[in-house]
Amino acid sequence: MAHIRVRPNGRIQFDLHLYGRRFREGTKMMATPKNLNQAKATLKQMNAEIDLGTFQYRDYFPRSKKVALFEALQREKHPDRLYPFFDTYANEWFERQKAKWKSSYTSTVRNTLDRYLIPKFGNTLISEVTLAQVDYYRDDLMAEKNPHGERKLSNRRINGILWPLVAILSLAADEFAFTYPLRRYKALKEERADSHPMTMEEVHKFLDKVDIEWRDYFIVRFWTGMRSCEMHGLQWDNIDFNHHLIHIRQNWVNGELGDVKTPKSRRDLRMCDTLLDVFTRLKERNLRRGGDSQFVFTHQGEPLDTHFVSKKLWFPTLKKAELARRRPYETRHTAAVLHIAAHENPLYISHMLGHSDTKLLFNVYAPYVANASRQDGQAFSKLMASGRSAERV
Repeated sequence: MAHIRVRPNGRIQFDLHLYGRRFREGTKMMATPKNLNQAKATLKQMNAEIDLGTFQYRDYFPRSKKVALFEALQREKHPDRLYPFFDTYANEWFERQKAKWKSSYTSTVRNTLDRYLIPKFGNTLISEVTLAQVDYYRDDLMAEKNPHGERKLSNRRINGILWPLVAILSLAADEFAFTYPLRRYKALKEERADSHPMTMEEVHKFLDKVDIEWRDYFIVRFWTGMRSCEMHGLQWDNIDFNHHLIHIRQNWVNGELGDVKTPKSRRDLRMCDTLLDVFTRLKERNLRRGGDSQFVFTHQGEPLDTHFVSKKLWFPTLKKAELARRRPYETRHTAAVLHIAAHENPLYISHMLGHSDTKLLFNVYAPYVANASRQDGQAFSKLMASGRSAERV
């Protein structure tokens, strides 16, 4: 049963006895006649639901820390519910769906379930998850701050966290014939992240400061715009010295070799003279070391790890070169912008980046697009060479 009490500070408090435990929830309402009448009406509704066995703690106190305790007690008391609890069904859904996904995405979904969704909704019956609960949870995620006082999670990340929840509830509603609760749910609007490409001069500053062992690695990134995972999954079988081609076929993600991101990502890049020289040097170095590595870029005998590149190579070099802090992904943006500046053909650039068409190129880099004419990458190579010559003078 539930009761109303007035605390010494004059505020109204709900006092509930449920499953042999006492739950107390304070309110911000002062004990005025109007507020007491409102609290009594709420109390009457609570007691009616408690008598019927339909009371849900989170419906009245959605942000309370005691929600998890109540739902754990409820689950222990009623193990034979008609519908499964969220954690049971979510884990079953994961096992049924994971064969459709790449291993990297499987890991992402598993992490989302274990870190976010199951801790929040695990002890709730799958049929009793409500839109209000999801809205409150999303607000909590949006309010999280990092140590710098900035938002910890972007709208895109929050949408990614909640997508499995939407999929789970949609399938459960079909299979157990209850009303799907998220019909009015709308994903957060995602804003495109700003790009911060380097100028030609900044690229050369970076290459001057980077450790000589890794200079060729970054030349390939700046010259081709390849994704980190594509660089790290690049094997010597993918380098065609006879036809001067780089075959992009695989990527390296979370310690596993897999197929490239999309069908368009499967592409062949023509090597200009600069890249041919780079891969020739790398091949000779590999042979001097025994030639036993099938991967082009390695560290301690293993394919490169994205975190290693970021923490040990990229950010320290930016600091040495006194360049603004930016993501390693900016090598891709930089390659796109500098190829545009060299007046390369947009179709060539889109193919180089693995885009399905030129739409994304123009949407993201429109301020840099002008008078494109060539299509073989030589204009870009000449531009970079002229920049180096000018610096030496």
